[in-house]
Amino acid sequence: MSSRLNLVRATVDAFAKAARTGDRPAFDRLISNRDSSFPDRARLLYDNLSSLPLTTLRMRVEPTEVALSDARRKLLGPSAWLQRVIVTWRLAGDGDEVEHRVWLTFLEAGGEVKIAGAIDEPTGSLPEQKPSWWLGPFNARERGGVTVLAGSGQALDRWAKLAAAALSNVREQLPNGLGESWNRQVVIEVPATQRDFEAVLGKSTGSYASIAAVTHRAGGAGDAIRIVVNPKAARLTSSDLQSVLEHEMVHVATRSPDTAAPMWAEEGLAEWVSMRAHPGQRSGGTDELLLRVRSDGAPRAFPADRRFDAGAGNLELAYAEAWLACRFIADRYSESQLGRFYAELAAGNSLDQASRSILHLSETELTAEWRAYLDRLARY
Repeated sequence: MSSRLNLVRATVDAFAKAARTGDRPAFDRLISNRDSSFPDRARLLYDNLSSLPLTTLRMRVEPTEVALSDARRKLLGPSAWLQRVIVTWRLAGDGDEVEHRVWLTFLEAGGEVKIAGAIDEPTGSLPEQKPSWWLGPFNARERGGVTVLAGSGQALDRWAKLAAAALSNVREQLPNGLGESWNRQVVIEVPATQRDFEAVLGKSTGSYASIAAVTHRAGGAGDAIRIVVNPKAARLTSSDLQSVLEHEMVHVATRSPDTAAPMWAEEGLAEWVSMRAHPGQRSGGTDELLLRVRSDGAPRAFPADRRFDAGAGNLELAYAEAWLACRFIADRYSESQLGRFYAELAAGNSLDQASRSILHLSETELTAEWRAYLDRLARY
């Protein structure tokens, strides 16, 4: 093991400890000012990390050193280089740890290694999920089992209040038997900009512009499931925004990113729980769906997974079909059977197996009953 690698490891260990314990002088001693713009960037990282309700923060460095660009090397000198660091962190509301990979610029001088940059990446790097604290200033708040990280310009009080109310509804409305491994807490990230929203998700710019919120496995490893909200969703009414949060919280509770359930069952269940908490509210594409049923007949099958892809045409129609599929099962059979039916699908059973086991219908019979249900709704 090289002596320089040992020095780098000591530096990142000290970086994490200083941020975790709020030791600003110790943190500042790790920062090089050879790039005069970097101390401000470093202070932002410290302020963000030290304000988080962290239960875990540690860093480990990958051994490979990567050369800087010519321009950066000219500024920082020949003893500076890039190295990737694995940051493991966990918030009070997380169900598990989160890992993110970031690139730090190091500089060796006088027998010690300091951090000289946190903006460089090797040429050709693929998009990776970025932690909120890496992207810009934000505030954090815990309220009623919810931890909210809100980027600059976001109304933290509003987000925290709506999220706490949404979580209370989901805890009450989720069918029995679902979410048994859930810690009944939620972490929500609301980035400052559309670009930051997609950076947190690790997606290319513009690819998620039409999506209000996403529930995903946070970071490159670990089992934490978080909600990331498109900042444009703040324009919604409070009632509609709370519904969006309730929908996403169902995904957290059921760990839908990890399940084998078809997308229509995942999204339909989330819509059903969300709509249940707001009597009279309907999934956005319902009117168009029933109009199509009246003119062309009911869909011949439950919506395919590809219809829920980001950027897919007429997403609202797919969500309405999924919602009414789950509402049909709850209305015709029971809420308990809807929960058990979903659990069968989530465990990897086929639609036919789940339907026969819980509803005593074949897949063909279930589809026919759902289509008849849509026909009846369309006539009223």
